Amino acid sequence: MIKKLKYITILTILAFNAQANEPKVVVTIAPIHSLVTEVMKGVAKPYLLLKPGESPHTYNLRPSKVRRLHAANLIIWVSSNIESFLEKSLRTIKVPKIQLIDLPNLKLLNTDPHIWLDPNNAQVMVQAIAASLAKIDSVHAQTYVNNANNLVIKIKALDQQLKLKLAPIQDLPYLVFHDAYKYFEHHYKLAAVASIKLSPEARLSVRRVYKLRRQIKRQNIRCIFSEPQFQSPLIRILTEDTSVKHGILDPLGNGSYFELLNGLAKSLTECLKTIRPDRF
Repeated sequence: MIKKLKYITILTILAFNAQANEPKVVVTIAPIHSLVTEVMKGVAKPYLLLKPGESPHTYNLRPSKVRRLHAANLIIWVSSNIESFLEKSLRTIKVPKIQLIDLPNLKLLNTDPHIWLDPNNAQVMVQAIAASLAKIDSVHAQTYVNNANNLVIKIKALDQQLKLKLAPIQDLPYLVFHDAYKYFEHHYKLAAVASIKLSPEARLSVRRVYKLRRQIKRQNIRCIFSEPQFQSPLIRILTEDTSVKHGILDPLGNGSYFELLNGLAKSLTECLKTIRPDRF
């Protein structure tokens, strides 16, 4: 009995030490967190700072979250254009960080920091994340590398599937709520005409609304896409007395990177391929 208790105690201590040595990684947004989770599979789970449904454009950093950041071994974020709420705090947090938008070999487009919506960029980020994790946790370095390589293969396969799925709608015009999808649109050669807003916080003038209404008719816009994080009456105003359909696009998603990109492709194809019978 005593030997059994000693054995249980030893196992408990070993398990505690293993848990204590796990790298504490904080990731800001869901699509990046999904990629990091895959790279860390079998080692530890990263902490997601913003829960699904929370927008980095309107987020306020709470004290409990600041403590999480200070306790981390690695912080992974995109840029001050996405997580503007984080920039000031990170100046005083002495923790290794990856600012993804600064990675070499990324394809960058002006005015749009949503770099993860290009699958090629996602592959670059995955490899960089694995390399950073290997530096802070050399014991599991090979696991990170292997996981990253497997993840890149899965992203490439997804990319090929989406190219086939989106090919039939490449020439169909649409509007988006804000300027967040350029990477996806450029990569898959889609025909987005414009965004309603340059940023979610921007206010629209009456003149801008009339201009968009004229543009919708002149360019035969098929769909206008809103976002789940922002409820706006603008969509109703812009589509009133027209046959333009309303869809939803989400640049962040609810978790899985693969579900995010598949969801964008599904929303675009469902809205653009079906023509309403009352088209003008």
